[in-house]
Amino acid sequence: MKRVAALLFAAFVSVVAAAHIGSPNVVFDGSAGPYAVRVVVRPPEVVPGLADVIVRTASPDIQRVSIRPVFWRAGVRGSPSGDVLTPVRGQTQVYSGQLWLMAYGSYSVYVTVDGPRGSGTAIVPVSSFATGRLALPAGLGAILVVLGVVLVAGFLTLVHAGAGESLVAPGEMVTSAVRRRASRITFVMAPLIALALFGGAKWWGAEDFDYRRHLFASPKADAEFTLDGSHRTLRLTVRDTAAFHSIYSPVVPDHGKMMHLFLIGRNGAQTMAHLHPVQTDSLVFTTEVPWLPAGRYHLFGDIALENGLGLTVANEIDLPAAPGEVTPSDSDDTWDRTPTITPLVANEPRPLSGGGYTMTWAGGDAPLQARTPLDLRFSVRDSAGKVVALHPYLGMAGHAIVVANDGSVFIHLHPMGTVPMVAQQVFALRDQGDTTSAGRLITTSLASTDMAGMSMSGDVSFPYEFPKAGRYRLWVQVKPADRVLTGVFDVEVP
Repeated sequence: MKRVAALLFAAFVSVVAAAHIGSPNVVFDGSAGPYAVRVVVRPPEVVPGLADVIVRTASPDIQRVSIRPVFWRAGVRGSPSGDVLTPVRGQTQVYSGQLWLMAYGSYSVYVTVDGPRGSGTAIVPVSSFATGRLALPAGLGAILVVLGVVLVAGFLTLVHAGAGESLVAPGEMVTSAVRRRASRITFVMAPLIALALFGGAKWWGAEDFDYRRHLFASPKADAEFTLDGSHRTLRLTVRDTAAFHSIYSPVVPDHGKMMHLFLIGRNGAQTMAHLHPVQTDSLVFTTEVPWLPAGRYHLFGDIALENGLGLTVANEIDLPAAPGEVTPSDSDDTWDRTPTITPLVANEPRPLSGGGYTMTWAGGDAPLQARTPLDLRFSVRDSAGKVVALHPYLGMAGHAIVVANDGSVFIHLHPMGTVPMVAQQVFALRDQGDTTSAGRLITTSLASTDMAGMSMSGDVSFPYEFPKAGRYRLWVQVKPADRVLTGVFDVEVP
């Protein structure tokens, strides 16, 4: 067998949260009992820290909205009571508040809505990790330096006075001997103060170094290819890259798959594959790579853990040429190569690969703003221009993959937002007590996402919040007939 090693972990990857890279905010579109809600959670950069929570409701008769942070190990019974949100001034049916996230790991924000139709709760999983370091503003630093110099000078002045003038009786003159004594004591105290300042600086530096060590980084996926006859097998070994362990729970299936793997071509980024490797060991996954041209690819792999945490592993790989016709290892594997990319222009249909269907951007002409909750709206139509019904693909009406041109942002979206569906199930099962005596989740209780035979509207929407301005590429996967089709769009976010 011929083995070709994949190269170079992607250095651009740094900020991670649930099932994404570089896009920390969580967006959930769903229901809290009988009430439709849109929840946005903006996790803090540092932990412990305050998370901002915004809840928008569709009902005008809401009486109260409360939020509660639930740590996966503590559960609802071990969590603090909820905080009532405040209506946002100038907006209708919008509420906001803050929650303390005190520990590293998997949280879920329980959003409870009370109204005339009763009470309902939505579970919104959130990853809690330190992802940034707050720098000291230059102006504030200069002010602190000046104040420090004044403080040291004042302290030395007090020492000099205490060893000199303060020992002279009122009305007497300070002798030269007293002055010399005061100067000697001040001279001795100066290096002691300098030593204390040096020790404080070393302590601060050690604390800062320890904090940097605990900054969260994307887990690494060591990649290796095996070429054998008509097989082009990719083997991924997942491991932590941070000083602490983030993968401290077993992997559980999300949408029935142990991993959702995305390969995105770097040469023009016009090739994308959505694959589903098989788990062969605790953190080892393998898959057959179907038709894809050889070359350099971004690799992103979404996994979900038994504690409700969603993670994305990343790498850059050199894909070798296929030895022949390769058969996919999973019937739900899909791939697309688009010769031309369509900008997001309202009401301009884009033909989907396979013929007979088009996809149209339905989000209007207004620019998509960064750091603002919005909807990525698309319409799937047949050759007659009629909106078609969609078959579920992995339990959803559609899947969207958003990647920044420089690779610094990756996210896998569903119509319910950025939240892994299995993470909601995990928290609900833990609250019900579906765990072993050792605290392990009874994974056989996880609900199936099989929705075969159902149909969904061809007007599909993905709630999202672009983390920063820049150029992005969007792949939108839908299943209007018996196969998955992909629409590809470019968007410039100001």
